[in-house]
Amino acid sequence: MQTWNFTNVLLAAILFHYTYSVPINRDAAAVTNFLTTIASQDTRTDSLVTLNYQNMASKKSPDHDNAKDPLFTQVDGSVNAGPIYTQIATLSKFYQHDSEIPIDSDFSTAIANFIDTIVETTPMTAAWTFLQSLGLATNDKASFKTQLYNLWFLPYARKSVTGSCGFKSVFVGEITEKTVTSFSNWYGFYLQEASGDINYHGWFTKINVSVQTPKF
Repeated sequence: MQTWNFTNVLLAAILFHYTYSVPINRDAAAVTNFLTTIASQDTRTDSLVTLNYQNMASKKSPDHDNAKDPLFTQVDGSVNAGPIYTQIATLSKFYQHDSEIPIDSDFSTAIANFIDTIVETTPMTAAWTFLQSLGLATNDKASFKTQLYNLWFLPYARKSVTGSCGFKSVFVGEITEKTVTSFSNWYGFYLQEASGDINYHGWFTKINVSVQTPKF
């Protein structure tokens, strides 16, 4: 399972983005130490999720399905009922892999609800305080929410279609022709498998995951 929860993944993106222009010899260690501390306090979901790896996928014929059953056998209801997971699931429904991001009132409300929820979490509060200590954020919550929106949800174009954003890249994934890119979260995979949008064909490599320290 993924080591960091959603909040930690997103705040890591904030810190890397907003500290990029700060002298690296001074603040790289501070950012690394901060994220490592937050990760060590993370709530793991391993015991709440049952996976069925089945057979190794075919490297010769990737289209061949070597796994007759889904990867996810069960995700405990307490995970899906969590406020951040609920918001992730709601937001993910608005995105399509290879199309323009829709902007309407329902979508805008879902984004606002997500940001309102996540800024109240302990990790994000700590991240906000840390950014203030570096002079990269003010103590005005509305301004901080705008920073989060611009970083995670402001649409941009990879080619001709304005169909990308930070949230989509991490939690929904994107498709360039036939190649899946920027799909970096287990819960997004689970949601799409549950809805029939992903068919698990097996695994290539299994690794044991532990808390990792970001490297610069």
